[in-house]
Amino acid sequence: MRIIQSEKPRPLNILAIGPSGLVAAACEAFGVRSDVEVWDAASGSRVLLHEVAEHNAARAIAFTPDGRYLLAGEAESNIAIIDVNSREVAARTQTKLGWPDFALSADGTRAFVTSQSRAYQAAECFAVEGSAFHRLWLEGPHAFHPLHTPALTFDGTGAAFVSSGYATGSSDHPSRQIEVRNATSGKLAVTIPTDAASPIQQLAFTADGTKLLARTDGRTVQMFDATTGATAGELVHPGRPYVTCIAVHPRGIVACARTNGTVTFWDAEKREQLRTFDWKAGKLVSVAFAPGGALAAAGTEGGKVVVWDVDV
Repeated sequence: MRIIQSEKPRPLNILAIGPSGLVAAACEAFGVRSDVEVWDAASGSRVLLHEVAEHNAARAIAFTPDGRYLLAGEAESNIAIIDVNSREVAARTQTKLGWPDFALSADGTRAFVTSQSRAYQAAECFAVEGSAFHRLWLEGPHAFHPLHTPALTFDGTGAAFVSSGYATGSSDHPSRQIEVRNATSGKLAVTIPTDAASPIQQLAFTADGTKLLARTDGRTVQMFDATTGATAGELVHPGRPYVTCIAVHPRGIVACARTNGTVTFWDAEKREQLRTFDWKAGKLVSVAFAPGGALAAAGTEGGKVVVWDVDV
């Protein structure tokens, strides 16, 4: 286990691990610098700093499966594609609208982007080849109808996002639902109604793509059948601390980071806790697995990253 301290103490709620053991972290918080820092997990030394303008908060970061590129969302309708070796931006992919959030499939073949501006929202899916993005389909733009919280299956065949709106003729009763779509064609597969009073903060597919995990701002992670939309159980965390992030291991384990500084591993199929880690590092706001699953990391509210070897 290693604890890395950011040179810019801030909540590191955006986190990614590359196949060669590089760990990238950034902050998505209003008024906080969102520069992306990259460290070598083995030595703890910083190897890359991608500076982001103060108004350009990074919404998401991800390494390509070969580790050559680091993708970072930027406010000005871009995803910066950073060459890890040269430490330079190799390209910028223009999305339809501003403030892009994105998910990259574990196999690197698909990128799914939800873009939000003040008035118009859209969702886009891209085929990815190296640093080249080719748009497959576009949903929107919609006026005052947010599309957000993108997720992709490990093999890039399925996509999901949250669609928010208002009941017909009313501005007082918001509705929210999860839409699961074919990632290649954009065809809607299933719609899952959700509780508008408990907004979804994060979506993630299980490793086999059969279940969809939904994290709110509470203590419970909901599960749905990704094909039928039926409720498939919950991961219920005891006590008062909240779940702040979830990550899925290639072998199916689900990691949940919590505000009490712990990470819990779950068997999602059995809905059983397997193991809990507590490094006394402070409130955790992110968690991630490396592509092969041998390494994991968790980011703290105070700018630390805890990195540890995973034995499953």
